[in-house]
Amino acid sequence: MPLYTYKVKNEAGKIFTGSTKINSEAELVVLLEEKGYTPVEIKVRNAFTDISTISIFKPKVKVKDLAIFCRQFAIVLEAGVPIASALDVLREQAENVTLKECVDDIYENIQKGTSLSNAFKQHINIFPEILINMIESGEISGQLDKVFIRMADHFEKEYKLVHKIRGAMMYPMMVCIVAVAVVIILLTFVLPQFTKVLTDLKVDLPFITKLMINISNFFKGFWWLVVMLLVGVVIGLRYYFKSEKGKKVIGTLAIKMPIIKNVTKNVITARFTRTLGTLIASGVLLIQALEVVQKIMGNAIIADKLNDVINEVKKGKGLTPSLNNVKYFPPMVMSMIKIGEESGNLDFSLDKSADFYDQEVESSTQRLMSVLEPVMIVVLACIVGFILISVLLPMMSIYENAGKAA
Repeated sequence: MPLYTYKVKNEAGKIFTGSTKINSEAELVVLLEEKGYTPVEIKVRNAFTDISTISIFKPKVKVKDLAIFCRQFAIVLEAGVPIASALDVLREQAENVTLKECVDDIYENIQKGTSLSNAFKQHINIFPEILINMIESGEISGQLDKVFIRMADHFEKEYKLVHKIRGAMMYPMMVCIVAVAVVIILLTFVLPQFTKVLTDLKVDLPFITKLMINISNFFKGFWWLVVMLLVGVVIGLRYYFKSEKGKKVIGTLAIKMPIIKNVTKNVITARFTRTLGTLIASGVLLIQALEVVQKIMGNAIIADKLNDVINEVKKGKGLTPSLNNVKYFPPMVMSMIKIGEESGNLDFSLDKSADFYDQEVESSTQRLMSVLEPVMIVVLACIVGFILISVLLPMMSIYENAGKAA
């Protein structure tokens, strides 16, 4: 079914734009006119007219997009608008092309009589499992508007969590980029100039100077090979870390490396408590909620350990003793979960724990950066210093020899 973009105006002359999948342009004109719009411009979208229609170029649906979508859906439902009409409004509001196409498809399935949760399940690669489970729970309980409010809150907090981590990592990344750029400039432009002078003077060169000259000549002569190797390493590591073995290696490093393990623990704890609390508050069964949480932990080692927790809960064991066997979550969280189980307010206890550890993520990330920043500066200074020394040593030898000759 082709995808059309259109520009229309209403009776007041106000211009609106949108896109939809439909069999033909003639059908689209009829549909728009039935809604009271006058078509101004209609274009078919394909790989030749719009590169974003090719799957690899389609924009990803980010957590922020999901948060906005859920918030808008909740507002429209609270106003008493039927689900189909709400989706019709939302698909016009969606700015992300990929999300808009999904909402278009969901709208069409709803018109055919498909339930909302089943319509969302057809886009499991776009919508996370937690959202689908929550929608299913909301349909059963008749509280879809509250479900979407909870999911909007959940995705907004998840976005803030990810944003904090990315923001904190921005400085180290910039330092690394600057370091690489400085080294490349020194090796390919600065060092060859000094090499030419030293060669003309026929000076005996120290070992480190010869080493740097050889490295510089290699960079200049085989830069294309260096680029190919770097690209190959990046692609290879990317595929490796997506494999089961690679995920476990990364997961192990994240929870055991002295520098980052505290940040990892706070992130995992915040994500676990917030997601589990949101699911339980919406009436999702504990075992089903744990299975959803397991898939979004972001750490393969902790996800494997949650397998044992799920099995223990299935056997009738409580959540607290089952989680105690994991031996990873902080004592405060375990105490809060125990209190929540005993009082029957587990969702409330988990939400409060999540709020606390959201703050801890920020604090631990700042502490990590306060350690990393000076270390990276020292490393950069050592690299540049080593290159400069390799140049200055023969120059100093020349001055000494000139002084003795005088």
